[in-house]
Amino acid sequence: MLCGLTSCEKVTQLTKRFRKQPAPVAAPAAAAALVISDVSAGAYPHFISQPGKLVIIDFYADWCGPCRKLSPILEQLAAEHGGTVVVGKVNVDKARQLVAKERIQSIPDVRFFLNGRQVDGFVGVLPENEIQQRIKAHSKGLYAFERTPPKPAAEATDKPKEPENPEKPVEKGPAIRPMPKDWLPPSMERR
Repeated sequence: MLCGLTSCEKVTQLTKRFRKQPAPVAAPAAAAALVISDVSAGAYPHFISQPGKLVIIDFYADWCGPCRKLSPILEQLAAEHGGTVVVGKVNVDKARQLVAKERIQSIPDVRFFLNGRQVDGFVGVLPENEIQQRIKAHSKGLYAFERTPPKPAAEATDKPKEPENPEKPVEKGPAIRPMPKDWLPPSMERR
């Protein structure tokens, strides 16, 4: 059956025959893989400052029972939000310096970040609906890159913009002046 083929063609035929076929991946697992990632101590500052996304960091340990209970809840909720919510997991046993820097005292410790700034957090396991409410509250106005962003109200009306009147004087506020060197607030006295 491989007779009459060159050696290169034989090798190609054999590799095709014995090549492992990739296992089919279920859609929820594929979606979860996009929004869940392990975060190292070095990647942590960059990961939490993703623009336009709600970043959830889960400080956990493999031996922690409540952490194992919370993990699938976070994965499911992140997958439901279509790319606007990203979950990063930090193993406290592998990133001890980061844990000390962030002052993690008990796990699971979950923190919410918008543009690098912490906006919420909790310690322990909360009910799924309460976590969902927190995610909705902080992800308002965010949209995934796959979806098109909403048009601003000015563009949605398709009215031509009125040209600015160059003859109209621009109103200016009071000039900003530096304070004198010896200035003190009225309630303060110099000693």
